[in-house]
Amino acid sequence: MWRGLCGLVGLVLISGVVVAHERGHGPTRDSARAALRMTADDPRFFPLHAIRPGLVGVGRTVFQGDRVEDFGVEILGILPGTPNPKQSFIVARLTGSNVERTLVFAGMSGSPVFIEGKLVGAISAAFAFAKEPIALIMPIAHMIEVFAESDPAPLARRTGALSPIPVDATAVAHIPALRDAWREGGAFLPIATPLAASGFAVDVLTPFAATFEGLGFRVVNGGGAPAQPAGLGVITPETLAPGRTVSVDLMRGDFGLSASGTVTWRDGDDILAFGHPFFSPGGIGGVMFPMSEGEVVTVIPNVGNSFKLTVPKAPVGAMTQDRSAAIRGRLGITAPMIPVTVEVKSALGAARRYHFEIVEDGFLSPILANIGVAASLTATERSIGEATLRAEGRIELDGAPPVRFARSIASNFSPATGVGVSVAQPLATLLNSGLAKGKVRAIHVTVTARDARLNATLDGLWADRLRVRRGETLHLTLVAHNAQGQTLVEKVPVTIPDDARPGMVTLLVGDGRVMDALDPVVTGTAENLGQLAAALNRLHRPDRLYVRLYRTEPGAVIGEEAMPALPASYLATISSARIRTEGKALPTLTLLKQELPPGECDVSGRQQLEVEILP
Repeated sequence: MWRGLCGLVGLVLISGVVVAHERGHGPTRDSARAALRMTADDPRFFPLHAIRPGLVGVGRTVFQGDRVEDFGVEILGILPGTPNPKQSFIVARLTGSNVERTLVFAGMSGSPVFIEGKLVGAISAAFAFAKEPIALIMPIAHMIEVFAESDPAPLARRTGALSPIPVDATAVAHIPALRDAWREGGAFLPIATPLAASGFAVDVLTPFAATFEGLGFRVVNGGGAPAQPAGLGVITPETLAPGRTVSVDLMRGDFGLSASGTVTWRDGDDILAFGHPFFSPGGIGGVMFPMSEGEVVTVIPNVGNSFKLTVPKAPVGAMTQDRSAAIRGRLGITAPMIPVTVEVKSALGAARRYHFEIVEDGFLSPILANIGVAASLTATERSIGEATLRAEGRIELDGAPPVRFARSIASNFSPATGVGVSVAQPLATLLNSGLAKGKVRAIHVTVTARDARLNATLDGLWADRLRVRRGETLHLTLVAHNAQGQTLVEKVPVTIPDDARPGMVTLLVGDGRVMDALDPVVTGTAENLGQLAAALNRLHRPDRLYVRLYRTEPGAVIGEEAMPALPASYLATISSARIRTEGKALPTLTLLKQELPPGECDVSGRQQLEVEILP
């Protein structure tokens, strides 16, 4: 196809996606929601109404290794109505050589504070640009009550004790320096959660940094998940004890992303940590992410915000809830992960494979898959200079055909993240449909790279005649010019359907993006995973050209079928915003659509002719 010079032979796109959900490891998500065996009036907790300025306590966290160390805590007062109207922060000054060196640092979230041996709450937030280690403590009463509200009634015991606790107003008067917390330079923020990255080139995560920061994370190069996915580790009475470092693994394998904080309280197999949501601003509710113990390499003092550098150990359970005042985990259960394999065929002919797992989540999984593909390419290929990347792959599903995808990008800068979108888009559609939960078995991607820009623009279209009878074949000539200015020519036969009604029609040749705009594939009407997979497999490929023969005649798509020549009354019904009905009105009727095979170059653009079909 496409006679003429195009520099090099075209790229082969092979991209695959596989997601494995339930593998029989541990309880399901619902069975993991066991009751928290604690309440606000538990004698192990220091009551919020007894908090007074001047009280002295002790906090616990890990500064290095896995040894929990104490630091001093001096209560300054209470901020009522923060961070939420029905909650209050306890304000405290931290003391001790470690915290005076680092101030409040990322990864300290959840560090428990005790007074008279009783738990007060978790270090949760700090003030921007603070010159002293001033921290805000989330009371344990608030951490418990959000889970009492989310648990089924039989599992949330003694909820009467979890009603809002009165705050001593005199405590507020003792913190005048903090009363105007929202003035410039004085806003308090949840302590950032360090997101340790391993296996990534420095620039791979840059395009995603703003997204992670918006969720409350701080990307830290170094640390990250274990080199290979691991089974559950040994659980002892010291596992994730208060003050220990807890890591939540989002990606693990050849590439790792792990978010770390500190355990506030362990009650049997239940874990409370962080003292603020995992995802800002308010948490996302029920989740199922692997939870590991973390080993702290060190705390890095930093002018902007010090942070823990953490390496997670083997998983010991799963994070099951993400709420406004804390995260909750459960020891002894395994979170399902989606295995991803990326094979990169370099421009020099070598091939490398990368394996990693990502969490199953409608928002995170597409981002992580994109990042993993980009990291695989960056680890194998150069990022500057003319290049073309072609990817093809599949997402394997339980109970439905695999979803196949492809994408090709040519640029002077190797567009690694753009290729990853080929995986991210169909994966997002599947996981957010409500039909694929636990059914994405795996993802397979193959990317082929070439040291040339193998792209061209369609700028000419001719036909051997413009009047043709039904059943006859038109011979089209397509002309394009590549990035080097060379002319490419292709001959394409198009046979007019036997049942086409005589009259004027439009013959359009365009790339997949053009076709998506003019003739969109409907995925939102799928009633089961098989229908959704079939619809995704009908999506136009952005690296291909299509021929479409259509006329301006209203019709509709009902289910998966295009229905032409419908009565005007029915078309008016499905077009009305006041009436809910199945079907989508279409302004045109497609008589023929065919996908052209790939060539040496990826051709984009659109050209069209008006053709008359004779009786």
